[in-house]
Amino acid sequence: MTKVHVQRGPIPPTASVKFSTLSLVYTTGYVVNLVLMPFKAYLSEPFPWNLQPLSSDLLPSNGSYEAFANATYSYLSAKYNNSTNAASVVFSRDTDTNTYMLRNTIKLPEQGDDRCMQYMPLFPGAIFYSYGVTSFVCDFLARNASGRLESTLFYCQEDILANTKFGVSCTWAELSNDAASASTYEIYHAVQIVESVVLSWAKFGLRAVHSCYIVFLIWNLYYRHYEPLVHNLRTIGLDDKSCRYIVQLGDPTWLILSHPFVSAIMVIDNYICLGYGSAAINRTSQGTDVGEFCLGCLYGSRTVWAAYAAMRYTTPIIKCMQWEQNFQPVDPGLLALLAIFYAGPVMYVVTRTPIICIFQWLDAVAVPPAQRNQLLEGDPGVVVFFLMMAMVPFVTSFLAQLMLRHCKQCKRFDKRRQSILTYTSLRFNDWKHRVLFYWQRRHVCVNYIGGTLYLLYDENPRYQKLPLFSSRGSDCFVTCWDDVGVAKSRVRLSLIQALDCQLNCASLAIPLCHSHHDVLAVGKRLHLGANNCQWIQ
Repeated sequence: MTKVHVQRGPIPPTASVKFSTLSLVYTTGYVVNLVLMPFKAYLSEPFPWNLQPLSSDLLPSNGSYEAFANATYSYLSAKYNNSTNAASVVFSRDTDTNTYMLRNTIKLPEQGDDRCMQYMPLFPGAIFYSYGVTSFVCDFLARNASGRLESTLFYCQEDILANTKFGVSCTWAELSNDAASASTYEIYHAVQIVESVVLSWAKFGLRAVHSCYIVFLIWNLYYRHYEPLVHNLRTIGLDDKSCRYIVQLGDPTWLILSHPFVSAIMVIDNYICLGYGSAAINRTSQGTDVGEFCLGCLYGSRTVWAAYAAMRYTTPIIKCMQWEQNFQPVDPGLLALLAIFYAGPVMYVVTRTPIICIFQWLDAVAVPPAQRNQLLEGDPGVVVFFLMMAMVPFVTSFLAQLMLRHCKQCKRFDKRRQSILTYTSLRFNDWKHRVLFYWQRRHVCVNYIGGTLYLLYDENPRYQKLPLFSSRGSDCFVTCWDDVGVAKSRVRLSLIQALDCQLNCASLAIPLCHSHHDVLAVGKRLHLGANNCQWIQ
């Protein structure tokens, strides 16, 4: 019996696809930075296996204030004094006992002075003084030189958060060893952070789980989408003339920072670690020890998560009110730098000016009047500080949008042509990516393709899914090379996760089209690539 066989046609050659070596290096840095975010707290916090149990004298709060104050002062002053610390030391931290000390040398008028608020910013840790410590400082200043030596030279307080003790502190004065006069003092402010070993281990475990969850998100939200892209480039390609593709990996940072669960957990982490946040502020209140100042800046910059959370959780309001046109997407890296600036130089200025009186009032407003001399309640101050940080991206975004509108009004050009040239460029990126991509400018291509997502944003800002977050960093760039080694084109690809298709608005809707047709469709349609590829030109 005659048989008929179907002859197979020639298998089309597959293109070569490689990832840029440099992009592999810095994408590793992106991933490591994101995964270790929860553990950056240990720049200032002790690891749980290094933490020692607290002294029993510092734990009870139901005894007399005198007993508590005497025990706390004896413990801290024995550890930090003129004999145990060199004259050059202004900040000292003992991670084993979870204590730290801030010290200033102050020359006071010998006859006393009633201008308490003029001298208050000179005292170490003054931003965290209870009313009792404030009264102690004012009384100490008002006395003459001999009267100061006859008075009590210390005052202690308990620091609580949500009615839970997170620290005890004492402020005291010692005559300076190198004083030229009898009115020069070493003023100490020492703090015992109250944290049990059990709580420390619990935080470490939760941070480990959080870190693993971030690993999952990095893969699921970003890197897994490269698999169909690479497959399509090999088997289908972007044009008929290219035989080799170099893929420049993007940065998944904004996808993680904008995740509602990640940002919420990090804000809670910041809240329950107020004791260490206070230590960071005390570190940045002095400028003598630059190393400690930098550590304070880095730990204090963790409050940037209040900004990320505010950006994420206000997005539904902005979308509902259709306010997208009033805001410009904020570079997350720039926001992190601003957080370091606020945690460092700005807090240094605050702690050196009478502004500290506002925070002293905030720390006392939630304390019952009968206990305001011995207690400090950190909740109001934390809320205000978080709100201050949360306002930064909104102010930055709003001002950036005003500047952009002004620039567009001042320049006359073909808007669409200029936009295409701008949006396909490597320079249209967040600041750190512009630096990393700088070397690629030497590759001159004939065609620059892509940036459709940003043309849509330019046409109507409501197409932005998260209008406050800059998504440019996650874009990847594909350079197309022909068989003679000439770069023919460079294509910018963006993830559709950054696009709001506006399916609830008939005039703006961009529906998903599942059919393939040779003619142009009327209106906007979204066509996914082969193998459910999530990248768009």
